[in-house]
Amino acid sequence: MPKKLKGKEWYTLVAPKIFNEKVIGETPVGDPKTLIGRKVDVNLINLIDDLSKYYLKFYFKVTKIDGNKGHTEFVGFECLRDYISRSIRYGIKKIDTVQDLKTKDGKNLRVKSMTITRKKIKKIVEISLKKFVEDKIKKEIESIDLDKFIEKVINNTIKNSVLKEGSKIYPIRIFEIRKVEVK
Repeated sequence: MPKKLKGKEWYTLVAPKIFNEKVIGETPVGDPKTLIGRKVDVNLINLIDDLSKYYLKFYFKVTKIDGNKGHTEFVGFECLRDYISRSIRYGIKKIDTVQDLKTKDGKNLRVKSMTITRKKIKKIVEISLKKFVEDKIKKEIESIDLDKFIEKVINNTIKNSVLKEGSKIYPIRIFEIRKVEVK
């Protein structure tokens, strides 16, 4: 039980339904109206109990209060910087893409991804690999709703399909959707 603070009550913050409304934190609040709009970040390990996802941090925003519970909605995620910096080595090529896309349910997303090859590559190969990644992500995201997209990121469906099909153009060492923001 959290300690009492004068003039404040403790509110439990819960994740959206896609994460089975798991408790993601507690916060003291004097006026419940100030809780709405507050952002919370949670490591994905705490949401799905999968240690292999240690490098993803999810962001939520409180949208509704029900009793002593603050309900949240997904506003984005990103890879931790140390994970990205450990992935980059001398003699390889990192290709970044940034896209503004819309899901089937009308959510606007800014999607940033990175593709890392096994060796340095020629400019023409880099351009065709970048074009492939942009087209693949656009096709995937625009055909599904936000919850399905989150699910595909968590279970690596998009990542694996880009790695498999993109390696036909040039061998890809690592592919990650490194950041997503709901606009």
